[in-house]
Amino acid sequence: MRDRLKGFFLHIIVLLTFLSLPTFASAQQSAMNYFVDGVEAFEAASYQEAISSLEKAIELDPANLEFQYYLGLTFSAMKKYEDALEVFESIVDKKPVNFRKAYFEIAALYAKQGQYQKAIDTLSIVEGIDPKEVRVYLEKGYAYQKLKDYDQAIENFNKAKDIEPKMLQVLHYNIAAVYFEAEAFDKAEEMFTRSIEVNPTTATAENARKAIVNVRGARRARRPLYLSASLTWAYDDNVLLKALEQATVVSATGEALDEDDQFQSFLFRGGYKFINRKDLEAGAGYSLYWTGYKELVQSNVLGHIPHLYLGYSDHPFYFRINYDFSYYYTGGKKDGQDEGLFFTFGDRSKKLKMHTIMPTFTIVEPHNLKSEITLSYQDKDYLDEVTSDASHYSGGIVQSYKIPNTECRPRAGYRYGSEDATDEKSSYKYHQVLLGLSSPLYWGVWGDISITYERTNFERNPAFSLTEERRDRKYIGAISFTRPLTEMLQLMFSYSYTNNNSNVSDGEKDPYRFKKNVYSLMITGMF
Repeated sequence: MRDRLKGFFLHIIVLLTFLSLPTFASAQQSAMNYFVDGVEAFEAASYQEAISSLEKAIELDPANLEFQYYLGLTFSAMKKYEDALEVFESIVDKKPVNFRKAYFEIAALYAKQGQYQKAIDTLSIVEGIDPKEVRVYLEKGYAYQKLKDYDQAIENFNKAKDIEPKMLQVLHYNIAAVYFEAEAFDKAEEMFTRSIEVNPTTATAENARKAIVNVRGARRARRPLYLSASLTWAYDDNVLLKALEQATVVSATGEALDEDDQFQSFLFRGGYKFINRKDLEAGAGYSLYWTGYKELVQSNVLGHIPHLYLGYSDHPFYFRINYDFSYYYTGGKKDGQDEGLFFTFGDRSKKLKMHTIMPTFTIVEPHNLKSEITLSYQDKDYLDEVTSDASHYSGGIVQSYKIPNTECRPRAGYRYGSEDATDEKSSYKYHQVLLGLSSPLYWGVWGDISITYERTNFERNPAFSLTEERRDRKYIGAISFTRPLTEMLQLMFSYSYTNNNSNVSDGEKDPYRFKKNVYSLMITGMF
């Protein structure tokens, strides 16, 4: 009797097991369908839909850790870092060896939150599980670099290089980047060069070539002495009446001579950096500005400009403040201009003494955006006993955008300025709008094009009108092409067109309406 009962229950168990198999298989299949839907939604960035599908898959098959892994990835993509961390830690608690890829996600989450030491500690767990896992040393290298522990960063990149020789070019590049950040410029250039030598035809090699140029520039920037000089040859088909306006030392008020001329300009700038750190820089120096005309020697300008500056950087924020004391002379005499040199040494008159303070704030923003905010104050003390002294205030912003996968940078800007003169009739306010685009072209040439619109409102002045304020509209179009000749020399050709008009009429024409074209060729040396 007992044996019959055993046999009966055994048959019942077998039958129930047999009947449950289709249900179990069906649940697994449904779970896989939800998982596939979740992955597709994740890859399409439909994260809420992905979560819904993945949670249904986990509910039907809670033992499948791959489902949970993708749920963690989705939370991470949504920047729900705490939820993602909870999922990944649950996975490694269950299967730390087979699912060690979850440790990399945990480390990435810590890194995204700036907790680089926690990221390193997590990666060290994987190193203990599999010391030959090259990804461990790559990511530890990046984390140590963020912590500015450059020796450890290089050590980990070298370990990755020993494990995976096929990554030699990339790892040489990474090590070079660490040396560059540490301002070990000679070693950085050496490693970038090694990266190129592995395979000169790759994108990494091309980036290394560009980096070498930056390394050499940074090496020069870290020298305590700075020195630059430029020489310009130009032709202007309508020279402005006032020499300092023609030289762009002060804002133009819209009066022209209706005469053309050739001119030459020389600008020298040099100084010493008494603080010269990566995050903090301060220096003092002297600039000489000199412009000479072939015929219209009354438009000649000579300026002596001692300066001080302070700069601070904490990426993505950069700050710089300049102070200039300028002393300008105007005029000159004809003295050998026909021999090709237009600069003169005599018959100059004291014209302007000016103090300028200009703070600049630069913010490197996400999504390839950069904003530059510039403020300026000028105290103008004219020495000709004719022109009214004035204070000039201005402020503006320019925002640029780097188009992805290119070096093309469109920009837009706005500026407002106000000049308060001791003679109220010489005061004015202006609004300025700018659109521009810069981009590399061919054969190492960099091109730039810009359009500027300026609206200037002058105080009521009987010399302008008895009934209304003078209002000027100015349009400026400019284009330039710049090409480096050597590491220290560059050549630039530029052209600008200006069209100015006002609401004033003397009965026949607008006396402040003029057009002008300026063509120039400039060579600059930076030492």
